[in-house]
Amino acid sequence: MSARESKWADAANFFLIAGLLIGIFYCIVVPYGAGFDEERHLVRIYAMSKNQYLTFSGLDVHQEAFQLSYQRRLTQTPAFDMFSREQFSRRFSDSADLRYGQTTQSFYSPVIFLPQALLGRMLWWRFDFPILPTIVLLRVVGLLIYLTGACFAIRLIPIGKWTIALLALSPIAMFQASTLSADGFTNGLSFAFIGLVLGIYMNEKQGIKPASLWALIAISLLLGSAKPGAVILFPLTLLIVRHPFPSKKWIAFLGVVLLAAVIFNVGWSAFATNVSEFGTGGRQSVPRQMGSLLSDPMGFIAPLAQGMVLTFPYQVQGWIASYGYGAGKVPTPLYLIWLIGLCATFFTEPQRATMSRRVRFFLIAFCLFCCAVMYTVAFVATYATGGVLALIKHGRYYIPYAPMFFLGLSGLVAVNNRKRRLAEYVSVGSILLASAFYSLGIYTTYYTYCGYDAYMGSACVLPLYKNLEKEDAQLVKVYQGEEVRQSFINQCGRLQTISVYIKSVPGESKDKLRFVVWDQKHIAVAEKEIPFREIVQNDYLTIGVNLPSDARGGEFTIQLTANARVPRNGVTALLARGDYYPGALTLNGITKERSDLLIHYSCASP
Repeated sequence: MSARESKWADAANFFLIAGLLIGIFYCIVVPYGAGFDEERHLVRIYAMSKNQYLTFSGLDVHQEAFQLSYQRRLTQTPAFDMFSREQFSRRFSDSADLRYGQTTQSFYSPVIFLPQALLGRMLWWRFDFPILPTIVLLRVVGLLIYLTGACFAIRLIPIGKWTIALLALSPIAMFQASTLSADGFTNGLSFAFIGLVLGIYMNEKQGIKPASLWALIAISLLLGSAKPGAVILFPLTLLIVRHPFPSKKWIAFLGVVLLAAVIFNVGWSAFATNVSEFGTGGRQSVPRQMGSLLSDPMGFIAPLAQGMVLTFPYQVQGWIASYGYGAGKVPTPLYLIWLIGLCATFFTEPQRATMSRRVRFFLIAFCLFCCAVMYTVAFVATYATGGVLALIKHGRYYIPYAPMFFLGLSGLVAVNNRKRRLAEYVSVGSILLASAFYSLGIYTTYYTYCGYDAYMGSACVLPLYKNLEKEDAQLVKVYQGEEVRQSFINQCGRLQTISVYIKSVPGESKDKLRFVVWDQKHIAVAEKEIPFREIVQNDYLTIGVNLPSDARGGEFTIQLTANARVPRNGVTALLARGDYYPGALTLNGITKERSDLLIHYSCASP
């Protein structure tokens, strides 16, 4: 292989090129607010851009920070409108409407978002730059921080370069790095710390260079300002304590730095928790959760272990790929393709690594320990609201620690150059193919109505509700003299079924509910009288629709009537609080604002 080919096939170079291309693409196409807690992080950056570095509540924020958020949408709808001239050019200066007294759960150290806050201050408040283009640039800044840390690790570590590159380019790692998040900062520094420590351990056994120690000190201090728990990686430095230091003062200095980083990380977490909603006594109050735990520690262990076992396969999936808030579906082939590439990286080593079994065991065991600790800490904060399945979608929490596990397995085998080159090509191909599938999932999740499964042959069921609360929803009674009509626009193919959510129905009644569906020509395309005793409460009532084979789209109207004479004997339907889909709700001909009947309709195709 020529020197030029070798340069392009180098793991670090490939990582930088692929990371920049994939990451910038995600920075642009993933809608603002679709990333995990992205709106909260933007509020924090917004506050910091106005020099409010230590304030998490009582914030006065422009309405646009919330209105433009994709997560605020009531249903999953195509995000093409974000790129319309009207939306993409909106500025904070266009309106003086503020939301007062806002609180953010983004209570991490200001160091994490300082570059974005400085850029936001310049673009938003000095040059009056549009909001969404600025958010894209803020994302790019976070992406560059992540890529710098991961590339630093790949260049320093003597083994597992392709393994680290593939882990750092995993779909979920790139998604996190390409949206406004504290995870990109933490993951990049964690990769850099692991790579530097193992690089020192394997390359500087005869004596640690002062430059390496200065780099370790700088990264350790930054890691202390990362997300809570990042400093759990510090015991990894035990691998180098027996190496010759330039002097004993360096050992003491490094120890003081690590201790200071731990104190800052823990201290900041305690401070932020006390002044945020996690310390105010709410359902996610950490003091409340800890008090409950300490009152019955043995009673906590059982659900903790149960949660670990039940959510394990889903956490592995989330560690490889997922979309913000569990939206949409990741294309299934992606997981196998990415895992094949990960396995191939173990055959890319030019020679077997001289790493003792004890060190390999330490790396693997320490990774599992860190993951277990992070799971337990997160479980304490979410158990009350989510039960044993609270962390089913949070495999991304283990990204910072995964390199240790797989580096513990790297360098065990060495193959000839031909097979090694083939393994590199398989690794590269898996990254590119997995990214292509992930991008397809981004399109079907955020830019179509129906989602990935519908394009793979499944029925399209709409609307896809977001942020729907059934517990305190409004109700409407259907009885004689009370007609309920709900219009909607079919956003998929040929309509097949329509469902209405029924909250309650009288148990012993001979009355009937009349369910009619009209098309836009006022022709009944579905009509059925259903005895009350056949209706299941707290469930959807579904009827089929008979349309011509070439019929698509159009506006339809649901009509519900009943022959029950008094309201208490009528059927109770559920109303969503808000205009969840195009259409109107009318009760006896009177339009009811900001309310929609809770419905679903299905089509055979998108």
